[in-house]
Amino acid sequence: MSPSTGRPRTIGLLGGECTGKTTLAQALCGRLDAVSVPEYLREFVSTTGRAPTASEQPKIMQTQVAAEASALARTGPQTLIVCDPAAIMTAIYSIAYFNDSSLLEPATLHAMTYRTLIWCGTDIPWEPDGDQRDGPQYRARVDELIFEVVGNLLAPAGIEVNRIDGTVEDRVLAVLPLLEH
Repeated sequence: MSPSTGRPRTIGLLGGECTGKTTLAQALCGRLDAVSVPEYLREFVSTTGRAPTASEQPKIMQTQVAAEASALARTGPQTLIVCDPAAIMTAIYSIAYFNDSSLLEPATLHAMTYRTLIWCGTDIPWEPDGDQRDGPQYRARVDELIFEVVGNLLAPAGIEVNRIDGTVEDRVLAVLPLLEH
């Protein structure tokens, strides 16, 4: 917990593929005393050479959560942890790929541990950047699912979610005040 706010020192990034989550995480880490927890799903796909199956999704989410906990344990009390993405994205991907919502409950409970969730908008051009890219239609579908999860689960649970758009600098400038209160 950050002594100045009494809130966790993690922020989670939400967004479909190619919405600028990693770029934002890098920009925040470059500007603040922050470290990024990278997306385990990327590592999984790179290591196995394939997309995960439905039965592998819980382990992927657990590994993402464990990486966040590890980052918290190895950093100082003032260090901000930027989770790229928040673990709840695994639950959202499970819905998109497998029509499986079973991870939503534990993912929502975990989402309560973040200081805030930052939802990266789809206003930037979609660009393929590796093995796990499905296209702009898929990005739009995931964005719709995030909207539903925020409205139906996160907001009613009192979990702060802030949607940001614009250039990288616009996004950084939108996030900074969210970290001050």
